[in-house]
Amino acid sequence: MELTELLKPLAGTPQTATALVVLLLPLLAFLVLFFFGKRLPRRVDWLAIGISTITFALSVYLFAQTWDSNTYHARMTWFSLPSTIVSDFTAGILLDNLTVLMLVIVTFISTLVQLFSVGYMHGDSGYHRYFAYLGLFTFSMLGIVLVDNLLLLFMFWELVGLSSYLLIGFWYHKPAAVAANKKAFLVNRVGDIGLLLGLFAFYTYFRTFDLEALRSLISAGNWVNGNFILACTFNGEPWLLELTPLLLTLAGLGLFMGCVGKSAQFPLQVWLPDAMQGPTPVSSLIHAATMVAAGVYLVARCYSFLTPDALTVIAIVGAITALVGALAALKQYDIKAVLAFSTISQLGYMVMGMGIGAYDASLFHLTTHAFFKAALFLNSGIIIHAMHRGLHHAHLEHLDAQDIRNMGGLRKTMPFTFYSYLVAAAALAGIPLTSGFLSKDAILSVSWAWAQTMSANGNLLYFIVPVTGFAVVVLTAFYMTRHLWFMFFGSFRSPFNVQHIRYSLRQETERVMLAPVLLLAILSLGIFFSLNPLSFSGSWVVNGVSLDNASLKLLADNLVQAVTLQDDSNHLEHIVIGVVSALLAAAGIVAALVVYNRKTSEELLQEQPTGTFARLSYNHFYLDRIYNRTLIQPALLLSRTLYRVDKRVIDYTLNYGSKWLVVLSKMVGWFDRLVVDGLVWLVAALSKMFGVLGRNLQNGKVQSYYAYSLFGFILIILYIVLF
Repeated sequence: MELTELLKPLAGTPQTATALVVLLLPLLAFLVLFFFGKRLPRRVDWLAIGISTITFALSVYLFAQTWDSNTYHARMTWFSLPSTIVSDFTAGILLDNLTVLMLVIVTFISTLVQLFSVGYMHGDSGYHRYFAYLGLFTFSMLGIVLVDNLLLLFMFWELVGLSSYLLIGFWYHKPAAVAANKKAFLVNRVGDIGLLLGLFAFYTYFRTFDLEALRSLISAGNWVNGNFILACTFNGEPWLLELTPLLLTLAGLGLFMGCVGKSAQFPLQVWLPDAMQGPTPVSSLIHAATMVAAGVYLVARCYSFLTPDALTVIAIVGAITALVGALAALKQYDIKAVLAFSTISQLGYMVMGMGIGAYDASLFHLTTHAFFKAALFLNSGIIIHAMHRGLHHAHLEHLDAQDIRNMGGLRKTMPFTFYSYLVAAAALAGIPLTSGFLSKDAILSVSWAWAQTMSANGNLLYFIVPVTGFAVVVLTAFYMTRHLWFMFFGSFRSPFNVQHIRYSLRQETERVMLAPVLLLAILSLGIFFSLNPLSFSGSWVVNGVSLDNASLKLLADNLVQAVTLQDDSNHLEHIVIGVVSALLAAAGIVAALVVYNRKTSEELLQEQPTGTFARLSYNHFYLDRIYNRTLIQPALLLSRTLYRVDKRVIDYTLNYGSKWLVVLSKMVGWFDRLVVDGLVWLVAALSKMFGVLGRNLQNGKVQSYYAYSLFGFILIILYIVLF
């Protein structure tokens, strides 16, 4: 296999040209709105929505052209380096089932979020800037989806980080928002360090960043005596590569570190709850279809590069994240905090699915989660908007509009919001007939098959992963039922008339805000993803992104195939797992109703996280405090110490050393002038004096010579007489 042949330029097609247009349109929206938005104060929203709608329509066209039919790949030589050991750097666009699926999800959710924002952000001083940032965010995510190599992917990956920084801190006059965007940016950089190391590790081994070339090279390799052996040619010369499983595992986990940061996996999930400081539509976009989805998408794109050991670590990290997120959501009172921790938990499901070999199920859950989580966040935005309206009318600005303890009974006042929220929450909880039930059931079924495969040697510890998945089903149903109960049931608990939260007597909220959430709620039903809404096996998403469609081998090919065979061997087991999942969700709902139905309105209003577990849950197991004390404070202490050493030692030494150097130089100058130069001058003066004296003695007069001789003779006589 010749590497240069794998990297040869590929001519573009109308489909790849269309994909490039889809990529650049949001960038055009950003440039126009950011630089000229103030000149079009009432047109920026519809300009942004119009461009986003066009990108969505073109994405649907690409979906129709590509799904289950064709793969389009255009590639060009980006630049070359004059070296025999470095291949050409390429850049291109890759359109396959996974790409077009993500294109549709991102552009669809982005369009609905921008439409919703017309009502939610109306009157904000940064209106044009907000829509400009949304365009940049969408452009960055589409870049991650479309590019065909890891280097370009990393560039767009960092652009997503920049975009999230701008949107989370959009209200930069709020200290909490500024702290949140800095936290998100810095925590993600921790994960990106691992991603960068993994990226360059694979380049060092295989001499290319191109994803298709990397897959082909890995498919051509074989495991010999426990090592990965690849024989190919490079620039016409033979190239033999031998790698140990440890090196490949570490390189794969380096790539996974990018997912840990971006998709908020344990232990780097602490930034995501704080990201809700941005506008609620931004939270919907981040949590549903863009930033957090990027990590799972990265793992999917690099799936063939992951060894069995790397997948095991990924499965464990995903299970821990799913459990920690669900436990933390149990005692949250901020409406967006509950949803943020649920996002962490559901992302844990997706990552766990990737680790256990449920590649298609994980991407299926990513797809369904995008719709119902966007619906939940946008619905929460409607409620927050309404609560602010009521508080402003009652002049009670001190009350927290996002605290669910201040709500209650909203199902009667906001019926459309209630039913759309209810459907989306049911999907999140995994209730049958919803999309969430299908995708969760798929992950849980494969997780059980994975545990059976991995425990074939008698180690039953692997069953902790699927058991954790089942436990999270109960917890999710519990905290979402609690969430709904606080907001929509009982009596209204704030000290003003609940009717004041309505937009008008006839409307509960602006129609431009209500339409997107109703559409997303409808799309949270299972019928849109499988003709049998009780079985995931017939889902068009699962079949479309299945690994069976790929002709390339994986580093963990044997493990994934073994899990797949185990999963396909017992259809009765699928049915049992589906029933158990539904019963567990029902148990979580019943448990929440039993706990909170007994509480009075006053008890709900005054509820506090009392007890050890409640405080642990409310404070996210004090992870922020732990990181603050173990990492941040020592780092700040070290920086302050180094600053003081720099100011008080290094700068003091340099400053006063320079002063003493000036004094010394002046002393040296004085010594040079008075001593060195003085001695030279004295020698010269004496020489001159003796010269003058000698010259005066030689005056040419005989009398003077006789006098000098007599004077000398007298001196000699005196010397003899005296001495």
